[in-house]
Amino acid sequence: MSLVATVALAASGLTLPQCSWDRPGVNPFMGDLVAAVDRYQDIPAATRARLKARMQARQYDEIVDIRRDAILGSYDYGPQIRDMHFGTGQVCRTVSRAKWKDSALERGLVYCEDGQCLLVPTVCRNVSRITRGALKAAGAPGRTTEEDTTPLVFDPPAAGMPQVEGGGAGSGDAGSFARAAAAPTPLPTSVPLGAGSVSVPPPGLGLVLLPPGASPSALPDPAPAPVPEPGTWMLFGAGLLALWGAAKRRTRN
Repeated sequence: MSLVATVALAASGLTLPQCSWDRPGVNPFMGDLVAAVDRYQDIPAATRARLKARMQARQYDEIVDIRRDAILGSYDYGPQIRDMHFGTGQVCRTVSRAKWKDSALERGLVYCEDGQCLLVPTVCRNVSRITRGALKAAGAPGRTTEEDTTPLVFDPPAAGMPQVEGGGAGSGDAGSFARAAAAPTPLPTSVPLGAGSVSVPPPGLGLVLLPPGASPSALPDPAPAPVPEPGTWMLFGAGLLALWGAAKRRTRN
């Protein structure tokens, strides 16, 4: 049974014995990633608590490549994926990737505690379980080189993040970390300074001290430059005439 066929069971909360994960992202897990760990009752409660705390803080061990017949990372992982969450809370005990092409590649976050390892594919947040072996020796085959330098397309999943079908965290939902990180931080209009505050004007203008309790909007508009009155021009002209007359008298003498 494919994951697409299980969409109709979204409200049932069933546990299915086997599913085919042939189209990652089609039926993503829509629940709380942290709370999903409690469905694994065979994991000791203390271990579940540590896994949940690390997932809440997004402290994953590594990012792995998920291939059709393998999971590649710094450790030797078993190829099987099991106990996968999907939809609004259903679980598939055994998951097959037999319909994947040889070139198919997904990425996932791995969290391990006390030999219990969880896999969270970034494309659909389908919390699952995998088996991890020993750390690979230096130079052993691991993740593909080109993937090591490629930035993550999706944010590391977090608890209760709203999602859209076919996408991961940060693929368009308003509550994603990507949108939160990309949102510009508004500049403050004033900064506290002792009993008063300093108004922060637009770029290019100086700071203006405000008295206690005053609002930046209460600042008066800058006074315009004064324009000389007609009387001022007359006095200026009279002074020039007086200077000219004094100079002419000195010339005659």
